[in-house]
Amino acid sequence: MKNNHIFSRSQWCLWWQLLLGNPLGDLEQRRITLLQQRPDLPDFIQALFRAPLPQPSTVINQWPLLAIDFETTGFDAQQDDILSVGYVAMQSNAIDLSTSVSELINSSATIKPDSVVINHIDHAQLLQGQPLDEVMMRLLVALTGKIGIAHGCFMEQGFISAYLQHKYQLNDCPLLWLDTLPLYQSLYNNQISHQDARLGSARHKLGLPEYQAHDALFDAIACGELCMVLLHKIYGNKLPTIGQLLKR
Repeated sequence: MKNNHIFSRSQWCLWWQLLLGNPLGDLEQRRITLLQQRPDLPDFIQALFRAPLPQPSTVINQWPLLAIDFETTGFDAQQDDILSVGYVAMQSNAIDLSTSVSELINSSATIKPDSVVINHIDHAQLLQGQPLDEVMMRLLVALTGKIGIAHGCFMEQGFISAYLQHKYQLNDCPLLWLDTLPLYQSLYNNQISHQDARLGSARHKLGLPEYQAHDALFDAIACGELCMVLLHKIYGNKLPTIGQLLKR
């Protein structure tokens, strides 16, 4: 057999992961492709996608997590704007409140009246905010090497993807997420209504206390708490591996 047909052990592992539909293998390949195609990306973006991914056998409490929440002007990542960002680090089944970050975005976005009623963010507050590029850079640095956690992560994932597409012309955003929404729905055989699937409703159903909703940081912390309760509720004292969670 010719040398150029001999696979290394890591190449064989990746090949089998892709063959078996392993999402971590697919994510790794997407990262490799992105970095090969875009060597001009800023250092912090390269670091984000060069950071190692966990093995499927890694137990969830052995890998650092980052609970994230955005307050936005709407649900369309291509048309709407981010108003505020909140996040907090988690590891070993605990939330590290010393890592809490809450930032307003300095934006001229048109804020819809119903948005102000929900999240209480107005133009005067936004004028005191930070530039979007700086806020996103700090968030992506904090997310490097971690799994992002959100309740309905299509929002946060979508807005991050839209930002990277607009700012750096990236058509892919291979980040690793754990979504508490489908975890919660799976407890009730996906018989949960849209209203009952909201973060506050999910917390209430599982016996968690009320909190100040629609504040990005408070929502991020609330999501992190919900995640810990869900993992215990579903898996008991034996925490799942990341591979198990991704297949659920």
